[in-house]
Amino acid sequence: MYVVRNSSRALFAALIPLAAIHAVLFVMALLGARVEPQLMSMPAPDKLLFAYGGRLLLDGALLFAGHSVLRHFRICSRTAYTLIGGAMAATGYLLALRNGLLLSPPPEGSEYAAGLLPGAAGMLAGFLYGQFAGLESVAASTQPAAASVPASETATAPPRVFDGPVRVRTSAAAIAIAATVPAAITSVLVFMVIALFGSAGPGWLITAALPAQIFLMVLIATIVPSAILVLVMHHIARAIGRSRGGEYAIIGSALPAACMLLLAPLMTGTVMVLLPAAIVNGAIMGALYRRFAGLEPVPLPEMVIATDAQALVGADHPSRRQHGVLLSN
Repeated sequence: MYVVRNSSRALFAALIPLAAIHAVLFVMALLGARVEPQLMSMPAPDKLLFAYGGRLLLDGALLFAGHSVLRHFRICSRTAYTLIGGAMAATGYLLALRNGLLLSPPPEGSEYAAGLLPGAAGMLAGFLYGQFAGLESVAASTQPAAASVPASETATAPPRVFDGPVRVRTSAAAIAIAATVPAAITSVLVFMVIALFGSAGPGWLITAALPAQIFLMVLIATIVPSAILVLVMHHIARAIGRSRGGEYAIIGSALPAACMLLLAPLMTGTVMVLLPAAIVNGAIMGALYRRFAGLEPVPLPEMVIATDAQALVGADHPSRRQHGVLLSN
């Protein structure tokens, strides 16, 4: 039996999406404080730092507590870690809301809706922890004695190595990770364009806070088409028998490029500008999906229901290509 290891490196990687979401929410709160100062005053830098660090520390502690619970019950599936990550992040949001740890409380009537984004980041964090921490075998002292295990169970133990045919798994969590990449990259590029070519003056304050708004808007606009694109890319790679990360990256870059060229008549003048970004985003999505999806054995074919034993003849048997002759009087 295996459990997920205790890993500080995996915990650090799992906190990255939570840190990004908290940063986005904090920037949005600061933007609201400057645009509508009557609703909230600008906090001091020390208060801002402690509030941000406290939220991140609380989420990290709750995530590790959820991992400890799953480890105690010998649960190591990615689905369980995804669910426990979302539950712990939602718990952290509720604790912060109840104890006044939020930089600005959400408007009345939207307290629970405001926790959806941290909950989604927590699900991603739980998945990342289970992915990067790895597995370890349970100590022999915690397992039953070998004499008490029936011989029939020991004879059917699964092998430790597998040399049969494999394929890339279809993973909803890996699709979600790969689909968020265009939003993040596009948000950074849009902010750079605004920062370089935007006009200076009083409007610069709003421009400096735009990454939070841009990230949310672009994420909403691209998450569904990007997820469809990743799923199509995955099935194309599976159909042609490709399973390496580089091959997924090539297919991922070729698919959006082909879509852009097909849409060229409807996007006059913008194809050449958006084509490089589509190729880069597609390659990153393909490589990320392959990295987080993993492999699975090719499933066995389903059972054949036969009513006539003479019909169970192989495809290359001569009787499949010729017919017998029966002479009648």
